[in-house]
Amino acid sequence: MKFDANNPWLVGIIGTVVAGIILFLLLERGQRERTKNVLITSSNTADRLLGNNMSQDALEIYNNVLREISEKNDPELYAHIKKNEGICYRNLAQVSNKEEYLTKSIQANEDALKIYTIKKYPTYYAMTQNNLGNAYHDLSTVRDKQRNLNKAIQSFEEALKIRTVRDYPLDYATTQNGLGTAYRELSEVRDKEENLIKAITAFVEALRIYTIQKYPVNVAAVQNNLGTCYTSLSEIRNKEENLSKAIRSFEEALKIYTIESYPIYHNLTQNNLGTAYSLLSTVRDKEKNLDMAIQSFEEALKIYTIEKYPIDYAMTQNNLGNVYRELSGVRNKVENILKAIHAYEEVLKVFSVEKYPINYATTQNNLGVAYLTLSDFRNKEENLTKAVQACDEALKIYTLEKYPIDYAMSQNNLGNAYLLLSQVREKDRNLNKAGHAYEEARKVYTTDKYPLNHADVMSKLKKVEQRRTK
Repeated sequence: MKFDANNPWLVGIIGTVVAGIILFLLLERGQRERTKNVLITSSNTADRLLGNNMSQDALEIYNNVLREISEKNDPELYAHIKKNEGICYRNLAQVSNKEEYLTKSIQANEDALKIYTIKKYPTYYAMTQNNLGNAYHDLSTVRDKQRNLNKAIQSFEEALKIRTVRDYPLDYATTQNGLGTAYRELSEVRDKEENLIKAITAFVEALRIYTIQKYPVNVAAVQNNLGTCYTSLSEIRNKEENLSKAIRSFEEALKIYTIESYPIYHNLTQNNLGTAYSLLSTVRDKEKNLDMAIQSFEEALKIYTIEKYPIDYAMTQNNLGNVYRELSGVRNKVENILKAIHAYEEVLKVFSVEKYPINYATTQNNLGVAYLTLSDFRNKEENLTKAVQACDEALKIYTLEKYPIDYAMSQNNLGNAYLLLSQVREKDRNLNKAGHAYEEARKVYTTDKYPLNHADVMSKLKKVEQRRTK
């Protein structure tokens, strides 16, 4: 059968069919476009919720949209949602289920990077890499510290391939600050000096952009970070120089972190400043720097009350106690030792043996040393008895197996207390206890590992024997 192009009936049928197909396709295309517009509108709504810190609500909408689209057919919308989904999960991780949400944040950012390649979407690539670095950094506080910090560093360095100081100065500074933080924390795990220097370099780079006129709060945060790095670096080299730099950095931060505007950050920085002055006192101007340290710690305690910030209160009181104890060696011995004892007793109101065993043991050991010192000036028997009690409390936690160095230190202090107590009462009994304590310390203080401590303990054991024969 031949098709007759002149047959109006056939031509009409074919025309109707073709028109129907075209209409169907147009309607379907229109429906797809309308659906896509609805999805984009939903995504925009979620973006606004995220901008208002309503991460959970935003996440629900993002998840609904993701059910209707695919990576293949809607790559840009898919990548945008995945990027923001990563931000949502990181925000939620600050509240609960930290490890779970951070793992999801990392996965979402990595999904976004399948679309946001460095060639096609350089700015989004950099943004997502920066977000990924933040998520890995946060995860490092929960598990696999070294591994996750290395991944954070890798992500930040990828972001900096695009975020240059010339093209994206503010983003450059943000990423450099993140990179510096990651290197600083990595220095606690390995290659301390090398990673601290890298952290300092990154923070200094951030300060090229963060000026006190334009970005005062950012300057304060970076200066505080920089000061912390210099303090840590002072433990390795150029102690006086690096501590002086740390103090300058903390003082720069405090120009912004005032007690009125930023009380918590003010206190944190004051505590850091006090620590730096305390350490500097071991190098030069001991009395002056100890006074400056006390001033900083007491300033911090204006906000760090035991009711509102018990942990910070206890840690600052511990620092204050240590400084007063050191100052007692310079002036007003009894007065400053009493202040040290008061500070340590305040610490123990927070650091109980059940909740904070290590902090408890450290404070008890410090308290024991303070009572030993006080016994030279008054109430000898009473204060030596208190010193013994404090050392015994420390040794409930500081066992030979778990904490050998701390165990040896506390046993040495205990031996000192018993040796002095033997001059007041129960000579033989207390000498025996002193000898036993020194022998326990000697198990750790061996000739090859700790020659100076070994020599000190052997000298004290000799004193015990000499006292026995008198």
